[in-house]
Amino acid sequence: MHKALCFTVPLLMAILAVLPTAAQAERLKLASSNYYPHYAEDLPQQGAVTEIVRQAFLLQGIEIDVEFMPFARAYRESQQASYIGLIAAWYDDERAEHFYYSQPLYANQIVFFKRKSAQIQYRDYADIARQQLRLALVQGYLQPEGLLQSQPNLVRVAQDEQAFQMLARGRVDLVPADKLNGLYLLQQKLPNDSDRLDYLTPALEQRPMYLLLSKQDPRSEALMQQFNTGLTELRHSGQYQQILQTLLPLQLPQ
Repeated sequence: MHKALCFTVPLLMAILAVLPTAAQAERLKLASSNYYPHYAEDLPQQGAVTEIVRQAFLLQGIEIDVEFMPFARAYRESQQASYIGLIAAWYDDERAEHFYYSQPLYANQIVFFKRKSAQIQYRDYADIARQQLRLALVQGYLQPEGLLQSQPNLVRVAQDEQAFQMLARGRVDLVPADKLNGLYLLQQKLPNDSDRLDYLTPALEQRPMYLLLSKQDPRSEALMQQFNTGLTELRHSGQYQQILQTLLPLQLPQ
C-alpha cells in the first residue's frame, strides 16, 4: 500500500504541473479606451459597461482583465488578437469582418455639441459642409455615414477631452458625441468650459454599444455565446439595472 501511494502522489503532482489552472484557462485580457461615463480606468468598477461585461462573464465562470489605451490602439491590437477583444464599440460592417459582436449592451445618444455663443442651424449634413463648419472627431470612432459623405472640415484627435477643449477654445465649431459622454466630461473633467458649451437637438441617432471579440482568437466564437448567455441572465436577475443605476451617474435616454 505504501509503495502504491508513493507512486501515485508524485504521478498526480506531475500531471497537475503540466495542466493549466482553472484561473489561467478562464481569464480573458480585454482592451478598452476611456469613454466617460460609460467605461474608463479611473471610474468606480471601471464604469457601468465594464461592470456589465465583467459580471456577465462571471456568471459563466470567466474573469476578465482590462487594459486602457487610446481607442485606435485598442481597436488595432484587439483586431490582431494581442487582446481577445474590446470592452465596447459600435457596429460597423467592416469591423464585423474582424470581430464577433455581442448582444447590445445599451445605446448612446449622439448629438452635436457647440459653443453657447454660436448660432448654428443646419438642415442636413451637406449644410454643415457648405457653412464650412469645423468638426473635431476622435480617431477611430464611427461617425454617421451621411456626415462623412458630406466631406466637412475635419480635425482628428486622440481623445474625447481634446475635442471638447478645442471646441471651447473656438478651434472647431462642432463635436459629434454621445450626450452623456459630453455632459460628463464638461462637469467632471472640464468644469471651466462647462458654462460655455451646450448641444443641439434632436439627437443625430441612437447607437448601441457591443462587446467585440477578435475572430483571430479561436476561443472567441464560443466565448461570445457564453457572454450572451451571461448577459441575458444578468438582465433577468435585475443586476443589470442595478449596475446602471449605481455606476451611470447621468440618465440614459429612454
